[in-house]
Amino acid sequence: MNVLALTAAVVLALDQATKWLVIHNIHPHQEIPVISGFFSLTHVLNRGAAWGMFAHFPHSNVVLATFSILTILGLWLMRRSLEAINLPHRIAFGMIAGGIFGNLTDRIVHGSVVDFLDFYLGSKLGHWPAFNIADSAICVGVFFYLVVTFWPSKPNTAVPELPPHRKFGTPPTK
Repeated sequence: MNVLALTAAVVLALDQATKWLVIHNIHPHQEIPVISGFFSLTHVLNRGAAWGMFAHFPHSNVVLATFSILTILGLWLMRRSLEAINLPHRIAFGMIAGGIFGNLTDRIVHGSVVDFLDFYLGSKLGHWPAFNIADSAICVGVFFYLVVTFWPSKPNTAVPELPPHRKFGTPPTK
C-alpha cells in the first residue's frame, strides 16, 4: 500500500471510529464539557459544508456529496502524478483524501456530517463551529501541502565527494 493510500486509510479509520463513539454515546445536540468554558464534545449533525454553509439550500447534502465524489475522482485520475511527488506531498494529499472520504461516508450513511469537537475561544473570538477529525485532516493536509510547496528548501551545501584520483595527495591512476 502506498503512503498516500495508507495515510487516507488511517485518517478515514480514525474519523469513522471517533464518529461511531459520538453517535453511540452522545445524543444529538448534547454537550459534554471537557475543559469548562473552552472545549466540549457536542454531537452536531451538519448538512452543510464548513461552518454549516449551504445547509439550508435544497438538496445541499446531495450537492456536497457529489462535489466530494468528483474531488475524489479527480485525485484518483491524478494518482500517477501524485505517486511521483515527494513523500510530504503524498502525506498531505492522503490527509485531504481521507478527510473527504470520512465526510462523504457520513453524508451517504447518515444524511449529514457528524461533528463533535466544539471550542469556545473567549468573548472576543466567540464560539468556533463544531468540527471532526476529517475536517481537521483536510485543513492540516492543505496547510501542510502549502508549507511543503512554498517553504524554501535548504540548498544542498555539501561538497561533492571527489573520485579517489582527484583527492589531494593521491596520485592519478592509469
